[in-house]
Amino acid sequence: MLVVPQGFSLSVTGVFAITAGHRGFPGPVVIWLFTVGAGLGFCCVTLASGAHRETSSRPVSIVGMAMMNLLPAVVVPEACSASWWISDKAACFLAAGACASVFYLTGLAAFIVILHAGGDVPPFSASTDAPRQEGQYG
Repeated sequence: MLVVPQGFSLSVTGVFAITAGHRGFPGPVVIWLFTVGAGLGFCCVTLASGAHRETSSRPVSIVGMAMMNLLPAVVVPEACSASWWISDKAACFLAAGACASVFYLTGLAAFIVILHAGGDVPPFSASTDAPRQEGQYG
C-alpha cells in the first residue's frame, strides 16, 4: 500500500526541484545523497509501519475518493521547509530526500485512514486479500 504511484514521484521530484533551485545545481554526489535520503526515509517508514511483513494475493489498488490525492501540494513545501535552514548543501539534500519520503508516506497513510473511517474506501475482503499460506505460489 505504501508504494502506490499517485503522488509519490511528484512529491519527491518537487522537493528536489525546489531544493536545487534554492541551493544551486548539486552535482552527482549530492544528487545521490538526495536519493539515499529518500530511500532511507522510505525504509524507515516501511519498517516503522510493519509494511515489510504484509503479503497480498493480488496487487493493491487505490480507488474511489483515495484517487483524489493532492498530498504532494502539502508534502513539497513541508519537506523543503524542513531542510531549508540546513546550510551544508549535501546535508540539505540528504534531509530533503528523507523528508520527501517520510512526509509523503505518513501523509498517505493518514489520508487512507481518514477515508476508510468515513466509509469512502471499502475494507479489504478477507477472501481476496488473505495472506498466502506457507508454500502457496501463484
